[in-house]
Amino acid sequence: MRFGVLWALFVASARMFIRNRAAVFFSLFLPLIIMLIFGVLNFEGSTSISLGIVDEAENEASATLADRLAEYDYLEITDGEREAELAALEEGDRGFVVVIPAGWAPPAPGSESGLVAYASNADPAQAQVGQGLLQQAVGQALFAPGGSGGGESSFAAPLRFESVESRDLGYIDFLVPGIVGMTIMQLGLFGVAFGFVQLKRTGALRRLFATPTSPAYFLSAQVLSRLIIGIVQVAILFGVGIWFGLQMFGDYLSLLVVVLIGSAIFLAVGFAIAGWAKNEDQAAPVANLISLPMMFLSGVFFPREAMPDFLAAVTQFMPLTYVNEALRAIVNEGAGLLSLGPQLLGMGVWVVITFVLAVLMFRWE
Repeated sequence: MRFGVLWALFVASARMFIRNRAAVFFSLFLPLIIMLIFGVLNFEGSTSISLGIVDEAENEASATLADRLAEYDYLEITDGEREAELAALEEGDRGFVVVIPAGWAPPAPGSESGLVAYASNADPAQAQVGQGLLQQAVGQALFAPGGSGGGESSFAAPLRFESVESRDLGYIDFLVPGIVGMTIMQLGLFGVAFGFVQLKRTGALRRLFATPTSPAYFLSAQVLSRLIIGIVQVAILFGVGIWFGLQMFGDYLSLLVVVLIGSAIFLAVGFAIAGWAKNEDQAAPVANLISLPMMFLSGVFFPREAMPDFLAAVTQFMPLTYVNEALRAIVNEGAGLLSLGPQLLGMGVWVVITFVLAVLMFRWE
């Protein structure tokens, strides 16, 4: 292999990308601007409480208590088993978990309620506010006939609280992996498609065949330059995310592997677009037609769980969905590559599909 030729082509490819204003804007500045805007806005100011209820009594009294608590708008209630709810609390998906023990009955005025609430210790200030609101809600639910007012608790502490070690995952922890996935997508689609279409239109690719340089060297330099630029972009985004309070629970090697596989998917899509399009006017709509649905339906900005079931089922198989799920599992949960089987399998299938499309559609002229 002629490393001197490959290096020269690599440098030329990187310079070509940097000079392409549209590609730089869509693949770097747009994701960075979006993350800065969402980071400054800070969507964590909600007064709602994520509450898990574990009903081990399973009697009329416990069902009535749960129904009355559900009347409070600031309580986001989830029913489940003790082990699952406590695991969700440790992961940061619940703020509190209230356990109604087996054989529970409404207490007499002045006695202990027998209810235990497990509280996250990730944010002590927020937990203190939440405890007060939860005490009030449970007290009124126990002693007010309507469950939402008109009575006062007959004792000061309807709940006994126990602290649990848990993660304090904020919106920035959700957002940064999604923005990183979006950046990988934008780099592959716009960075490759726009650059190659411009070279085709100007005849530069055709003139390449008149030189002793093998096209394989040129393509390798293009791919390597995009991969390295992508890694630099991801590092910049993570630096900004850490400045906003991002927490990294996983390892950076696993993150790098996912970034490289995701880049391979969207680089192949970019080559397919570049092979089909004759000019930038044809490439831009196709690139946007591919990127925009995934940007909003693959969980970049908001959880996919908020979508209707049928839409969530369809978008589950989008390539960016697999990439985002893998990135969030590593960043937010500390997952390793061995625990990312479904996501890696999905990305692997898309690598094969997009590579075949790129081979079939790419043309030098």
